[in-house]
Amino acid sequence: MRITEFECHRIPVNHRGDWVFVRVADDLGNAGWGEASSSGDDDAVIAAMTEMASSLIQVDHDSDALLTQLRQSAPAEKVPRTAASAVEHAVTELVARCAGTSVAEMFAGGGSIKDAVPIYANLNRMCRDRSPDTAAAAARQAVAGGLERVKFAPFDEVTPEGLGREGTGIAEPGADRLRALRDAIGPDIALMVDCHWRFTPETVPYLGDLARELDIGWIEDPLLELDPDEMQRLRDLSGARIAGGEALLLQEDFEALIRSRAVDVLIADVKFVGGVGPLDRICKLAADQGITFAPHNPSGPIATAASAHVVAANPNAEVLEFPFGEVPWRTEFAAGESLIEDHFAVQGPGYGVTLMPDKAGTRAT
Repeated sequence: MRITEFECHRIPVNHRGDWVFVRVADDLGNAGWGEASSSGDDDAVIAAMTEMASSLIQVDHDSDALLTQLRQSAPAEKVPRTAASAVEHAVTELVARCAGTSVAEMFAGGGSIKDAVPIYANLNRMCRDRSPDTAAAAARQAVAGGLERVKFAPFDEVTPEGLGREGTGIAEPGADRLRALRDAIGPDIALMVDCHWRFTPETVPYLGDLARELDIGWIEDPLLELDPDEMQRLRDLSGARIAGGEALLLQEDFEALIRSRAVDVLIADVKFVGGVGPLDRICKLAADQGITFAPHNPSGPIATAASAHVVAANPNAEVLEFPFGEVPWRTEFAAGESLIEDHFAVQGPGYGVTLMPDKAGTRAT
């Protein structure tokens, strides 16, 4: 395989930031896309990807050897690791397209593949206004679109330090947002909450009682440290499952979290773990211990498609996060991306999605 083209694209999205992509193509016209959004430093990520190009283009590569090298050499620090992850899942797609197969088929090992994977709506990225009414309206829109699971990160005002000074009263605005969401969607839609590590062991009873009150089925990253004993206490109080892992980068850290049994649902982000191959490996490690997997994906179309192929290829992968309603022009921008109510269609070759940068909208103001 000879890579002859290497391009970076930065697409303005909204108040939450830009999407960053890389495209690689070979001398036969095959192309693969990767995504490097949300690193915290888009300029540095683009510079790192551009530097990687010098060792990739106009060189004859053995496909398997190149993928192994990319997966094993990803730096440990988040920003350069994001760049390396994007290049890895661009090259993975290129290899699949050259073979005329889907990425899911590469990972399924001859096993069955889902042709569509269930999704849940992450509502956070569409809610610039953080009022309960806005959150409720977003949830109603998602349900009207056929989605049966919604997630929100409501606790903007909460910090561990603030809880120590002021108590759980500072969490009440977030609780009001959740109550408005539950009222809007009714009792039959699954409601999930992302806490972004804001609570403390002392406030686990408050969070557990709130989750039980609102029938919340999934509590994500409640504490900075996912201590197994505290997570069991939260399960007992809330009746909910515990999800976590999005901030981890290295396979050994995921292995430690899996062994701890602190989470029921392991989440990992294709943009940060070294690429789609490592994401698949982490999913299979969770399966070995009977743990459910769900990719972390408040992301653009390429990370979404790459993550969907991992979900499609693995029986323990339950659901895919989807940033619902983030931009109105996503369908035109991501040719081939298809939602069927609460499922994401998994297609090939490659990821089955091709970006059209000229179809991107303008920055929200």
